[in-house]
Amino acid sequence: MPKFSIIVPHYQGSTTHAELCRCISSLKAQTFTDYEILAYHDGPLLDATVEMPVPITPTERQHKDWGHSLRDMGIRAAKGDYIVHMNSDNILYPNALEEIAKEIDRPSRIVGADGRAMDSDHIIVYPVLMRGFQKIYQYLLRAPEYPDWYIILTGNPPMRSQIDAMQFVMKRTTWLAEGGWYDKSYDGDGNMYEKFGLKYGYRAVGPVLGEHY
Repeated sequence: MPKFSIIVPHYQGSTTHAELCRCISSLKAQTFTDYEILAYHDGPLLDATVEMPVPITPTERQHKDWGHSLRDMGIRAAKGDYIVHMNSDNILYPNALEEIAKEIDRPSRIVGADGRAMDSDHIIVYPVLMRGFQKIYQYLLRAPEYPDWYIILTGNPPMRSQIDAMQFVMKRTTWLAEGGWYDKSYDGDGNMYEKFGLKYGYRAVGPVLGEHY
């Protein structure tokens, strides 16, 4: 059984083929290798003439819910102890899974008055660099020479609008106990992550471990 199951949803118009390949390449470059990749495509219209970087399972129909149904499929098919959710335009730095695994294996440091570990190993969050602001600033400031602007999303605490899907690593058994990826709304990840963080506690990894485009 692998330590991690990495779920990558893909759907028409979500990203370019080059971006998907960049995402998968970042996963294959991990220094920690005890993981599986589960990739899904929303709908049967996947272009069979395009060579994919990993096997991709297409759904029989399009769900058109920002990949949330695909994430749920991945949770239920996963064999890993922990689930990592990626979008096809995300990347992980080579040491990302290694750093997350170290945090999972670290003994609990904080115990609440009821004896429950407040930094339980159910959930690990980590910061990412969020790119993609260059075009916004160029438009607002009429300054094409501006550099690629970005922000750091810490995910700590895991709150809606402050955390992206890729930053929340949770036990597969906990996902299943919660009913899988049940919130199919646009900001379903933020809604669920905030709830789960309050319910189970979480641990935060310090260094930036990936990028969101």
